[in-house]
Amino acid sequence: MGKELIKMIKLTVLLYIICSLGYTFLIWGIGKIAFPFQAGGSIVYKNSKPIGSFLIGEKFSKPYLFNGRPSYAGNGYNGTESGGSNYAPTNGKYINRERKLISKFLKENPTVKKGQIPVDIITGSGSGLGPYISVAAALIQVSRISSLTGISKSKLDALVKKSISGRQFGIFGTPGVNTVRLNFKLAAMLKKKNNKIFKKVFRGLD
Repeated sequence: MGKELIKMIKLTVLLYIICSLGYTFLIWGIGKIAFPFQAGGSIVYKNSKPIGSFLIGEKFSKPYLFNGRPSYAGNGYNGTESGGSNYAPTNGKYINRERKLISKFLKENPTVKKGQIPVDIITGSGSGLGPYISVAAALIQVSRISSLTGISKSKLDALVKKSISGRQFGIFGTPGVNTVRLNFKLAAMLKKKNNKIFKKVFRGLD
């Protein structure tokens, strides 16, 4: 009985070392070598200071920026409180909140009709942190941003289309647009145009 117990303990320790430590460091090492930027959190730096991540969305509240999905993680995109609203579609609070989001979107985008609003731009993701929106959700904001920045719709359309991320491995998911990357590119366009909005909003992002 005693020998069997010792064998069990040794096996448990060995499996712990292999599965918990060995496997973890192996995957971490492969990630650091093969995908160093992604493994490091896809952090964006400015003058050696982190200013964002391409893996986590941000709350872009200014009307001349591309807005992401609503986030219910804390006060919005809080990495320590990741999660969705957890309301059922028939929940009264959920319905009222969606009505407010729809009303707000229509007010900010007067050229858009209610039936044209892409569902993802008014509903939160499961994590509350995702930076991606659908291509339709990005393109439908072009008219608003063009009128506020003076950048032509054709240039903004081209910017969105150049920023589309395809399906993972060509088969998983749907094409989308990373709003953090997209707004960084928009910042570059505004800087090149010497737009006053750039100086007001995008300081430190160039």
